[in-house]
Amino acid sequence: MSGKQIAIGLDLGTGGARAVAFSLSGELVGESQSPFPRGATHVDGPRVEQSPECWTVAAQAALKQLTSLLPRPAEIVGVSVDATSGTFLLADGDSRPLTSGLMYNDLRAAELADEVAEAMSSTLERYGIQIASSFALPKLVHIARSDPSLFARARRVVHQTDWIVGMLCGRFDVTDVSTALKTGVDPGTMTWPSPIRQLGVPLQMLPRVVSPGTPIGEVTPSAAEATGLPPGAPVVAGCTDGTAGCLASGARDPGDLNVTLGTTLVFKAISNSPIIDPQGAVYNHRHPCGGYLPGAASSTGGDWVEQYFPGADLAELNRAALDHLPTSHIVYPLVKQGERFPFSCARAQGFGLERIGSSASAFASGMEGVAFLERLAVERLESMGLPIGPTVYATGGGSASDVWMRIRASVNERSYSVPQNAQCAVGAAVLAAMPCLGSCSAAIARLVRAGKTYEPQSEWVRAYRDRYPRFVAALNERGYL
Repeated sequence: MSGKQIAIGLDLGTGGARAVAFSLSGELVGESQSPFPRGATHVDGPRVEQSPECWTVAAQAALKQLTSLLPRPAEIVGVSVDATSGTFLLADGDSRPLTSGLMYNDLRAAELADEVAEAMSSTLERYGIQIASSFALPKLVHIARSDPSLFARARRVVHQTDWIVGMLCGRFDVTDVSTALKTGVDPGTMTWPSPIRQLGVPLQMLPRVVSPGTPIGEVTPSAAEATGLPPGAPVVAGCTDGTAGCLASGARDPGDLNVTLGTTLVFKAISNSPIIDPQGAVYNHRHPCGGYLPGAASSTGGDWVEQYFPGADLAELNRAALDHLPTSHIVYPLVKQGERFPFSCARAQGFGLERIGSSASAFASGMEGVAFLERLAVERLESMGLPIGPTVYATGGGSASDVWMRIRASVNERSYSVPQNAQCAVGAAVLAAMPCLGSCSAAIARLVRAGKTYEPQSEWVRAYRDRYPRFVAALNERGYL
């Protein structure tokens, strides 16, 4: 194992840091993690904050553990970071924090969201982006107005990814275009629009914007001592955790679709141009492979499992469900009121599960209902002019169920590919390898390996072709579509 060229990805999540190391032949060489200390997240009403010191300590610990696992000698060809989208802090001219990290789910600026969205609409509407109350930009405007003395001392907006990059290479003044999205960047030109200045945020406070996978600097001697990384190792621009997850799925070409089935269904596709949704549910990141990454999220996903089957043996339920598939039931397993995508309806409510007496049949029907909604979403994306390829790249906790994957493949009449390792840190490692391998697509092909592939089952396909129109009709009858 000596003499390997290695790419390192670091993921900073809500609860801690994870790091992975891959050889450029695609071998997972090592992985590590370091949780934040208890109490790292401070919640005060709508305010949600973390100490950037927690980020630094966890990142350094994860990297220190990882580098101790690497073969000797090894050449680190790149280190890249992904982190939560929209999380930032304010820093002074010496890059010292003036605030805690304002988290992606901090809602202190909710009352400013409409004003900021209106000011930015002429720039962002072409990308389907509408400023929300959780975005970074309204919170910057809020600080400028509510604490002008603090804001006047600030010289730099530093996103969570930027903070760790700065720790590694001393550059706190560069960010990537996906991380900058919720701060109001124009993703097409990768520049800061003038309405941001008109809202009271000086553009010189904002970092320079580059594409993910762009070299930014080199590991400093002090960072090398803290992390075990070699001094001089390249530090490469990263991305948000959502973008990193898509890279880790294996999707890389226009028409490729990544669907993450967790608590909700999250869709990310690759397109040569922005995809505009008249209902405003689809927004467009820039994609490191080139072009755009249109995405949307349903309010429906896997949360119905915990709601209807708390504490159940899911492996046994999956086995029992097989005896009931395909079922004759029409189920829409939405738990909370309101749907976002593939249709927008604030009054939408789930239906069907409560009428099924058998647990196994209800479990099978719930899985089918999510698959039907996924098909409706794919058709919706196609109706907007996005051609979806024959393979869906599946990630999230729901992809661990073989039965659910077989249902999804059969309902959607597409192959479903589940990667061996779908964690966000893998996507960061892809970006770390980009400069060495020449492109994002080449890095995905080299580092991301497919795990299981699920094909449509012909007898299920025939049954679901009959039942899917009934599912759509049930939504129509309730006025949801």
